[in-house]
Amino acid sequence: MKALGIALVAASGLFAGMSVAHAADMAVKAPIAVPAPVFSWTGFYVGGNIGGAWTGNQSDPYTGPVLPGFIVLPPNAAIITLFPGTIDTLAGPGSKSAVIGGLQAGYNWQVQRVVLGVEADAVGTGFDGATETRSRTFGAPLIIGAPVTQTLTVDYGRINWMASFRGRLGFTADRILFYATGGAAVAGVGGSSATVVNGPGIAIPAGTFSSAGSGSETRWGWTLGGGIEWAFANQWSVAGEYRHSDFGRRGINVAIPDGFGGTFGTVASSSRLTVDQVTARVNYRFGGPVVARY
Repeated sequence: MKALGIALVAASGLFAGMSVAHAADMAVKAPIAVPAPVFSWTGFYVGGNIGGAWTGNQSDPYTGPVLPGFIVLPPNAAIITLFPGTIDTLAGPGSKSAVIGGLQAGYNWQVQRVVLGVEADAVGTGFDGATETRSRTFGAPLIIGAPVTQTLTVDYGRINWMASFRGRLGFTADRILFYATGGAAVAGVGGSSATVVNGPGIAIPAGTFSSAGSGSETRWGWTLGGGIEWAFANQWSVAGEYRHSDFGRRGINVAIPDGFGGTFGTVASSSRLTVDQVTARVNYRFGGPVVARY
């Protein structure tokens, strides 16, 4: 019996030691880690943009009748004076720059560090002065009093708005996205016209005479560029983007009025419509960080 008691005591001590060791193991176990949210570019977004655009001088020159003839009568001239028409060269409106601004919307899909997307945007343009002017001024001794000036202004038609429908391919470094973009582009181009102004002193024909040329049109082309976008908050990002757009060649035909209801000459030319643009963009994203799954 004494041996049995000793055995029971020993077993009890061993069991107690194992329980304490197990409790100690349970106490030092680390808690299960919860994965932190990881930023994702996937989702829809909308935003606005503002920037600058410029076009080059790519118009074919025109050489031919430009300023129609006129007659000056007394008392503006010492004698009745007839001025014949003038032949001259029109080179086109030259390079132009403008402020542009508008809206964009799109969708991104992120696969690991690659971001695929589609985007559409539309901007209004501030292009103006798409014109070329020729004038001639006559003074004494034939003209008595103020000089007589005749002016021709040819409006080649300006780009009023632009839009695009593009794909995007980017590579992300967490909240910074480097991307290339390209696709279809479309622009609204105003009509061309010519205006002849016979200043004071010109008796026949007197006044201002205008004639419409090629009408306004919608032109399709392509656009290609790239940019950098930074997500400074979970739903907000800013970007800088450059694009080159080409809308092809446009034929221009403008009738120069003679002041008597007829046509003195016709400006027949063509120009290649290209636009380079740089914009700053801000986007609101309908998405945010996602919880990584391990």
